[in-house]
This record gives sequence, C-alpha cells and structure tokens, in this order.
Amino acid sequence: MTNRRKFLRASLGVGLTGLACHQLWRHGHDYVFAHNFAEIVPGKIYRGAWQKEWPMRRIARDYQLKSILALAHPYDAAISVKERELAKELGITWFHKPIIDQRGAAEPKTIFEILDEAAAVLNDPANHPIFFHCHHGLNRVSMVQIAYRTKYCGWTLEQAAEEVASKFGLVKANQGPDYRTMVQYYAENVLPYREAQAVAAGGDAGADSRVR
Repeated sequence: MTNRRKFLRASLGVGLTGLACHQLWRHGHDYVFAHNFAEIVPGKIYRGAWQKEWPMRRIARDYQLKSILALAHPYDAAISVKERELAKELGITWFHKPIIDQRGAAEPKTIFEILDEAAAVLNDPANHPIFFHCHHGLNRVSMVQIAYRTKYCGWTLEQAAEEVASKFGLVKANQGPDYRTMVQYYAENVLPYREAQAVAAGGDAGADSRVR
C-alpha cells in the first residue's frame, strides 16, 4: 500500500470518527444534560426546554420540584403524555397551559388569557419549586416569564424584557406570538390589573399606569 493510500485511509477514518462523535453529541446530548435550564427565582422558579426523561428526573430530584408547567403541545400529544406520566410517577403536579392557537377548541382562550393563567401558576407559592418550559425553552417560556415579572413582581415591561434579553435573548417567531406580543399584553392585562389593585388598596389608581 502506497503512502498516499495510507494517508487517504487514515484521513477517512479520522473524518468518519469525527462525524460519528458529532452525531452522538448532537442527538445524545439532550438525553444526558438538561436543555436550556436556568434559575429564575432561587429555590422557587426554574425555566427551560422540554427535557428528556433522564435530565427531567435529575432536575426533579436536585431541585425538589413540586410542579411542572408545560407551555407547548396539545394535551394528548405523545410528548405531553410521557411527561405527564413521569410527573405522576414522581409525585409532581403537572400543569398544562399551551400557548397555541385554540381557534378550533370548543371554548378557545386568547393568548393573553393563557399568559395570565400561566403567570398565576408561577406566582402561587403552593407550586414552588416549579419548572416551566416550552419546547425549546426560548420563546413561549420567555413570554410567560415577562408576564410573571410584570404582573406579580411589579416590574416594568422594559425591566422584564431586559432580563430575558440579557440572559436568554429575545427570539422573534416566524409564526405565532413572541416577545413583541407582550407590549399589548402589558397595556391590556397588566396595567389595568395594577390600577384595580391600587383602587382596592385605596391608593393612587393612576400611579402604576404612569410607570412604563
């Protein structure tokens, strides 16, 4: 065998080995490591992507989860069924508030109604520690984080958006709602809520509406 053939064979072997390692990492990574996992409120609220069973079990154990909030996929989708069954096995409450088009449902909810419900789940101390996620842990989970921060933590829309932008990035969706939807949500669902709270407390009903 000539030196040229030996070199070509060795190069091919190295290339195939590298390709195999790349594919193993690409497709096996999520089975071992948590995907886009992050702490939002220490000891209470965590966010991320949909996890494979092994990392989900580890998250549940290490962070002593009481609840999981899923923000993607229909209730009867295989991925939803699998996580729901795992949560039941682990004694974890599973909430399902998918931010999807519900126009075909018998009683469809608006995106803002779903955001309100999801934020309320995050805000309830009885659900802590809680892990909330969408599929990739980027878009819908960030919308719910902004909804929670603005409605229950007293943050302005700019503060909540900056938290997401600095840590995870603000992702524009080609189809469906994204962080830009939160401008209207803030105006229609957060500011009126604050004004009602202020009136109930006997304070200045217009104070929060002036904070942008």
